[in-house]
Order: sequence, then structure tokens, then C-alpha cells
Amino acid sequence: MIVSCAKNINWSIRDINTNHVEDNAELLNHNKDSVEQSSIHHVAHLSLTRKEISRFTPAHRTFQNDALKIHNILRARHCVSPLVLDEEMNIRAQIYAEHLAEKDGKLIHSTDRNDRFGENLYAITRKTPITNLAAEKVVRTWYDEIQFYDYNKPVYNASTGHFTQIVWRESKILGVGYASARKGAKMFVVAQYGPAGNHRFKFSTNVLKPEC
Repeated sequence: MIVSCAKNINWSIRDINTNHVEDNAELLNHNKDSVEQSSIHHVAHLSLTRKEISRFTPAHRTFQNDALKIHNILRARHCVSPLVLDEEMNIRAQIYAEHLAEKDGKLIHSTDRNDRFGENLYAITRKTPITNLAAEKVVRTWYDEIQFYDYNKPVYNASTGHFTQIVWRESKILGVGYASARKGAKMFVVAQYGPAGNHRFKFSTNVLKPEC
């Protein structure tokens, strides 16, 4: 099972809505993981209290750099400047990924952002330990929402929030973390963006057509 959710941090408390889609040929190990996209209407209050600095492994660094690379490839299509990795944001994203893995429940956005950054979430569950999850696959899952975005009606939509955050023109920095649960059979990925995207009334100037 794959779950992902995005949030406009400037919107008020949101509920989680869920849709199920099968993902077949592109799945690693040819598993039939059901894909679940979650878009947030109201987020439950969940304070982030862990402040310790995470120690990144080489695998984490590779995942972060790969995530940055695919973000910038996709952003370039939309004629916007590339993101850069921010270490403080990496740490915060990692801490929250570990928090989600520890809780091992529904994807719920962090609530300590205070309008400072946006957030995309993702989770995948398999029958065996996950050892080969690619950052590109995660980011493209979010980006694939482009098919539902209407450039003639540039507003927030629950089904396109991940995509619009990825290509948001005013966002400049990125942080990425991941953590596993269920003895490695479930993985949570957190991407955080600053400044935050998905601001109401700013879609027409921040979500540009893929014309570059």
C-alpha cells in the first residue's frame, strides 16, 4: 500500500480523504501494492516534540540527493528555478518521518510549521522489507497529479496538492527524510518545502505550464 498526502499549510484544520488505485507494472519487485492518495482538507493537531538531530546514513544522503535531482528536473519543465537542500529542513523532515514510523498510523501532517514550510507525505507497505525504494518513484507519484490540474482554474484542489507544491515557483529549499516501520516492511517519506507552496490566490503565478 502506498499513501501520500500534501497540505497547504496556510489552510485551516483539515480531514483526510482517501482514494485507492492499483499500481502494477512500475512497482519494484513486481509486487501488487495498492496505491492510496490522501489529500488533506483539515489536519488533526499533532505537535512535533522531538528535537534531537538525526544522524543521516549514506543511504539517507543518497535518497535526499536523488529526491532533489528529480524535483529539479520536474521544476525545470515548468520554467521555475531549482530547489536546494537545506540541512535544517532535512533534519526536521527526518525527525517527522521517524515520528510517523513510530506511530505507524495514518499520514497526518506536522503542525509545528507555523506557515514556514509546506509538506508532502508518502507511505508504502509491502509484505517483505523494503530495500530498494527510489526517491524518483516517490516524487513522480506526487507529480503525476498534474493530470488533474486545470490551468484555466488555478486554485487549490485536494487531488493536485502534491504536484503544485513540487513546482511552486516561490519555493526555494527542500528537506527530505524517511523512516521504516513493521520491521522494514513499511516506509514513510517526508518532503518539506520553504517557503511553503499552495497559497490561496497565488496559483496562477506559481504553478506554470510545462513549457520549458
